[in-house]
Amino acid sequence: MKKRKLEILLEGVEKYRNPKSFLEQYFTPAVIAADILFFAWSMGDVEGKTIADLGAGTGIFTIGSGLLDAKMVYSVEIDKDAIEILKKNMEKYGIRAKIILGDVRDFNIPVDTVIQNPPFGSQNRHADLPFLEKAMEIGKVIYTLHNANTNDFIEEKIEAMGGKITHKKFYDFPIPHMFNFHRKERVIWKVILYRVNM
Repeated sequence: MKKRKLEILLEGVEKYRNPKSFLEQYFTPAVIAADILFFAWSMGDVEGKTIADLGAGTGIFTIGSGLLDAKMVYSVEIDKDAIEILKKNMEKYGIRAKIILGDVRDFNIPVDTVIQNPPFGSQNRHADLPFLEKAMEIGKVIYTLHNANTNDFIEEKIEAMGGKITHKKFYDFPIPHMFNFHRKERVIWKVILYRVNM
């Protein structure tokens, strides 16, 4: 599948109806999700592999992994409302995945690849750390997205946990006006995708 086709398909993934600010439920844009997934696929980390989508939300990485012929996807999500939309998205795309309702810290199944967009920590400082730590505990290869302002801290954390950063990709992540504390119609966050080998 070509990246552009994947992006077009992912444009149809239903987003959060009532996003929760305390969970930092910002939907990953299809153009970014498609680029990450296609990159992971081109590295041999998706097709025929077991994937964990930590903090799956409404499932854009779950759906994309399924479309790229992952062997199995575990979708771990703490929010019941998001899971209801995730289930509808899976049905719409004919994707099968194992949905796990719960905290990512309680997920302990080893996988080939983790693909995740954890909270950026704008509401709760270091909210992304439990996701990063769990990903490095269960995954052989990790694709994880973080606020660019925390780059030095994230790199130190990855190194301290025995990971090796093989690639970094930079994105402009648009955040629309979603919550009452948002003052602008739209802001752009600089984010970094890290590919990590364990």
